[in-house]
Amino acid sequence: MTSDTIQFPILVYHGIRRTPGDPLPAGWGKGHAIDAASFAAQLDAIVASRRQIVSLADLDQRSLAAQSLLITLDDGHCSDYLIAAPELSRRHLTAAFSITWSFLGRPGYLDRQQVREMRGQSFGIGSHGLTHKRLTEVGPAELWREALDSKRRIEDLIGEEISTFALPSGSYNDSVLQALWAAGYRRIMTSDFGYARSGDSVMHRMGVMAETTPREFRNYLTAGSSWAARHRLLEGIRRRFRQKLTRAGAEPSARQAVA
Repeated sequence: MTSDTIQFPILVYHGIRRTPGDPLPAGWGKGHAIDAASFAAQLDAIVASRRQIVSLADLDQRSLAAQSLLITLDDGHCSDYLIAAPELSRRHLTAAFSITWSFLGRPGYLDRQQVREMRGQSFGIGSHGLTHKRLTEVGPAELWREALDSKRRIEDLIGEEISTFALPSGSYNDSVLQALWAAGYRRIMTSDFGYARSGDSVMHRMGVMAETTPREFRNYLTAGSSWAARHRLLEGIRRRFRQKLTRAGAEPSARQAVA
């Protein structure tokens, strides 16, 4: 890293429901949906941490404050407008909302006027693709449409350039990155857990999940990049272990079916 490069957290949220018992709209992920009280408490923790909240535009600056933090929300859930934006504004915080174009107007998701209003409130807007497909699983022509068509349509909607793309399902490879850069994006947001580095065009983020505890969330803000790297490693080990147990548990049934 150069002397003026810093490492800082980028948080990524998805849907927010009023209470933990509220039913989830179609398409919302249970593990990603946090409740409004937890979201408010996390925003209070951010304020208490005295980190400097940055916008998407700030990422183009030559240098960022050492205690920077970017808040992002993916997919374009209706809770972005109904819960997240008001809670952020109440605390004078900003955030970036990445929109999946084909989701606009669906039950449980934003409509076009809400996106315009959020941009009018100075929240950042980025693309989350045209249809939320895993970009590593589509052909070159469809990849190009996901990248460029979503960019052009969102730009037409808000009347200005967008330069940030959040990867659907965090899925990418070199071909995906090349297509996104060719489409004109300057910042690509991944789901790779870790601190981002200022000046990079591909940026790590840390997902806030339904199971994220208050202590763990404080670590997101204060424990630093070394802790984040260890956390990512441990989570990968746990994930592989759970997958192994799942496969092992399915084997007897498969053998019985053959018999």
